[in-house]
Amino acid sequence: MFPKSWMTLAQRPTGGATMRYRACWISDLHLGSKKAEAKLIYSFLKKNEFDVLYLNGDIIDIWRWKQAGLLKAKNTQEHINVVQRLLKLAKKQAQVHYTIGNHDEFLMHFLGEQHSEREFGNINLSERVTHVTASGQRYLVLHGHQFDLVTRTAPWIAKLGDRGYEFTFWINRIVNRIRRRLGLRYWSLAKFIKSRVKKATMIIGRFEESALHYAREHGYDGIICGHIHNPEIRLHDEGPAYLNSGCWTDRGNCNALVERADGSIDLIQWDGEREILLKSTDPERDGVYFPTLEELNEKPTKSVNEPLQTV
Repeated sequence: MFPKSWMTLAQRPTGGATMRYRACWISDLHLGSKKAEAKLIYSFLKKNEFDVLYLNGDIIDIWRWKQAGLLKAKNTQEHINVVQRLLKLAKKQAQVHYTIGNHDEFLMHFLGEQHSEREFGNINLSERVTHVTASGQRYLVLHGHQFDLVTRTAPWIAKLGDRGYEFTFWINRIVNRIRRRLGLRYWSLAKFIKSRVKKATMIIGRFEESALHYAREHGYDGIICGHIHNPEIRLHDEGPAYLNSGCWTDRGNCNALVERADGSIDLIQWDGEREILLKSTDPERDGVYFPTLEELNEKPTKSVNEPLQTV
């Protein structure tokens, strides 16, 4: 039998597969580009509730808008729906923070020379922000391109690399079209390359080291970023934790970091209906399955190490 707190959550009137998060971090939506999973992004924002929502950079892909002009008509409304949902959340439900990335760096002009935080339409716009968890842990939140040597020193190479990334997704679409016809499940070429190519893993490793060094030097308990499209929770016996919220440009990812009521942070994947728990800052909950409200309203057959409580 599930603990009482699960039942309390199930009785909430929102219905569907809704979860409530004390805080949530999503990044690299790349709205405006063909690779943005706009439908999945919208369903995540629609079916869940947030006390605080962090949009951690590259939410809008201005690089793509400059190259392609307007979005294709068939995709435009899906992307607009996401923007409208974010504005509605900021107005009626959540405290929304937008930290600027490299693909939406044009927004830095609104911060002025001092890069001070500004508010636009109930959304707090900044370069970085500090989040304090329910357990008192201090996390630095920023997109992460600040730790990417190529992006900082040779932006033209970064843009060239982005073209290569687009080509990878073009191949990925063709491969998965064939796989669907053969009755095979979705397969991510981008994820395969990152996990198998030695140079890619070295770049990711250097990025993590730079981010952790900065967090350590400034006295943070952890750092939360995006940018490299590689979702992760990495804890250390001594020193700050490294968390990366991944991206929403590949059905094989669609990740978010979410804070539970007890202050622990989980890395999840969204499949359109429910969250899939991948990793947690709470070792006892690593790999534990979190059921949806629909499943809770049925006869429960599973148990969990630690219940999700409302906040």
